Amino acid sequence: MSQNGRQDHAPFFTQQQETDTQLVQQFERKLQVLRDRVASVAYGYHVAAYVVGRPGSSKTFTIRQELDRYDRPWVYHNARMTPMGLFSFLTEHPEQIVVLDDIASLFKNEQALQILLAALDGEPGTARTVTYKSKDREEKIQFSGAIIAISNIPLRCDPLARALGSRIVMLEHEPTDEQIAAFMRLLASRGFEDLTPEECLEVTEFLINETREFDERLDLRHLTKAWQDFRLVKHGKAETSWQDLVKTSLKKVSRLNVPLSKTERIEMDREKVRKAMERFPDDCKKQIEFSGLKSSTFYVRKAEVQREVESAA
Repeated sequence: MSQNGRQDHAPFFTQQQETDTQLVQQFERKLQVLRDRVASVAYGYHVAAYVVGRPGSSKTFTIRQELDRYDRPWVYHNARMTPMGLFSFLTEHPEQIVVLDDIASLFKNEQALQILLAALDGEPGTARTVTYKSKDREEKIQFSGAIIAISNIPLRCDPLARALGSRIVMLEHEPTDEQIAAFMRLLASRGFEDLTPEECLEVTEFLINETREFDERLDLRHLTKAWQDFRLVKHGKAETSWQDLVKTSLKKVSRLNVPLSKTERIEMDREKVRKAMERFPDDCKKQIEFSGLKSSTFYVRKAEVQREVESAA
């Protein structure tokens, strides 16, 4: 208590700040590992890197920011890409660092994997022959560049994917929610455009709490969007509260106080299973823990998801 009888919150905030400082340092160490992995490719120590990790954890931002520091040219692609599209892209940029961002379908395609295997089968800086065969023609290129792949999904465990994994360096970038939250508060402390640090922190704490309320993982990409919603209301450009705008952006408003149908619950469970299988492809025990489902429910939904995958193939 303070002398005037009111509760003194200073020790609590000091403790929170000390905890956040430690968490931000931990997060920064993870980012530095990511930067060093980019450096290993940019400086020609490795021919390729595959970076996998949760969405909204600063993978792409950090990689692009780090590549800008080097003299070596690089090119970025994040749209859907076919195997022929990949071959054409490598043809257009045979000596550059090619960044392939969140193209999960590409790494599930055997023909695309074969192209990547050829492109990466050699020493950094040396030319590797890449061949593309179709019914009517055969094309060859000499690729001496490098590749950095960014994904939310680990590489598969089939022979082709394992062969690719043996040619590249892998990095799992998986900061905790606590580290992301502390980093969000650090960013808030710097302010944003015409928002004060206090305003930014208010929005940040709301975003953190709202995300946790619905059992979602924190995503740094939501932070700027939330601040912009606050600015929209602050400038008198919207009549909806900024809190409701943030909720809408998180796609949770429609779920509030609305009971899920049986079909919706099943699909939600399936999505939990899909995420668990992506996160822990070879560990069923961890998959069950990550999904939060009962074992019996998990196995039923997993079988359904596997049937979907087989049907799609």
